[in-house]
Amino acid sequence: MATVKNPLLIIIIIATASQTLAKTCETEDYDEGICVSIHKCDEFRETLSEGLTSGLLIRLRREQDKCEDDEQEDLVCCKRKARPTIPRSFEDLKPLHKGYQDLLPDHSVCGLDSADRIFHGNLTYLDQYPWLALIKYIDEDENENFNCGGSLINDRYVLTAAHCINNMIAGVRLGEWDLENNPDCVTRQGINQCAPPVVDVGIERIVMHKNYTHRISRGGKIDLALLRLDQEITFGKYIAPICLPKTEAEAALQYEKPMYVAGWGMTENGTVSSKKLFVDVSNVDLKQCRTKINAPLIKIDETIICALGGSGKDACQGDSGGPLMEIQTTDAGVDRFFLKGVVSKGLSCGTNKPGFYTNVFQQIDWILSNMVA
Repeated sequence: MATVKNPLLIIIIIATASQTLAKTCETEDYDEGICVSIHKCDEFRETLSEGLTSGLLIRLRREQDKCEDDEQEDLVCCKRKARPTIPRSFEDLKPLHKGYQDLLPDHSVCGLDSADRIFHGNLTYLDQYPWLALIKYIDEDENENFNCGGSLINDRYVLTAAHCINNMIAGVRLGEWDLENNPDCVTRQGINQCAPPVVDVGIERIVMHKNYTHRISRGGKIDLALLRLDQEITFGKYIAPICLPKTEAEAALQYEKPMYVAGWGMTENGTVSSKKLFVDVSNVDLKQCRTKINAPLIKIDETIICALGGSGKDACQGDSGGPLMEIQTTDAGVDRFFLKGVVSKGLSCGTNKPGFYTNVFQQIDWILSNMVA
C-alpha cells in the first residue's frame, strides 16, 4: 500500500488556542465525534510522523471537511474519548497500626529543596518545591486544564483539597515548572539547565474526607482528598515528596517564621501564571482570624490554619489543594519542608482577610489510615 510521506500542509500546522465551544460531528464510522486539533486526535496524531497511507489520507480529508474553520485550520472530526471512571469514596478515620507511619518517607527523602532557593521575588527556581503536583482536568470539549494543585507525599499518593474533585478530573502532572514548555529550561549565570520532561500519571482511586461538604458554613469542612496514583513514582531532583508532620513538635506553628504557598494560580492581574510561583504568608491566631473574617456561620477551629500575606500576597484560585509549607529543623539537625496545610477556601483573594488551610496534622491519622501500601 502506498505511503504518503508529505501530506497536506494543513495537517501539520501547530495547534492554536483551544476551542471554547467545540463543534460536534459524526465520524466516518458513525461514532459521536468532536472537532479538535489533529494533534489531540489519537487516530491521526501517531501516524503523522510515520507517514499516512493513501487510504488514511482520504479518510483524514473527509474528517477535516466536517470541521472547516477560518480561524483554526488543523481541526479534524475525532471520535470522543471514553472518559476513564475513577473510583471515588468518602471515608472516615480507620483503625491504625504501627506500620502505617512507614507509608511516609523519612527525613532523608522528604522535604528536600533546592540548595540555592530564591528568597526574593516570587518566581521559583527550576527544581524548587519538587513535591508540587498539578491536577489535570479534561472538559467536554476535550480541552486540558490545570485548575488545582496538590502535594506528593509518597511514591503513590498526592494530597489535595476535596473541593478540587469533580467529574472532569483526569490525572496528575509532576515535575512541572513552565506550563508552556516541555521540557523546562532556564539560563542562569550563562549556564543552560533543563529539567526532564514532565510526568503525567493517571489516578487509580480518590478518597475524600467523610466530613466534607461544599458549604463550609455547614460544619462539614475537612477539605481533604487523597489521590492514589496508578503507578509508583521515582524520586529525583525534580520530583520528590514533602514531609508530613507526625508529632506535636513537627506540627507546631511558629508565628515568627514565614510559611510558603506555591502554585500556578491566579495572579493579582487576574491571569494564570505559566510558571511556578510562591508567596510567603504568616500564621494568624485563630481568635484573631475569627475577628478578621467576621463570619459567625463559619466555624474556625483547630481543623483550620489561617494565614495572611502582606501587600496582597495570598493563595488564589488555581492554588486550591496546594501546600502551605514551613521549614523546620529535624531532630537530626537538618532543615526540611513540612506540609502544614492544604489550600482550602478563602473569602477573597489578595486582601487583608486570612485564607483558610486544612490543618494537615489534625488529619494525619485520617491520611495514614486511608493510604493503602
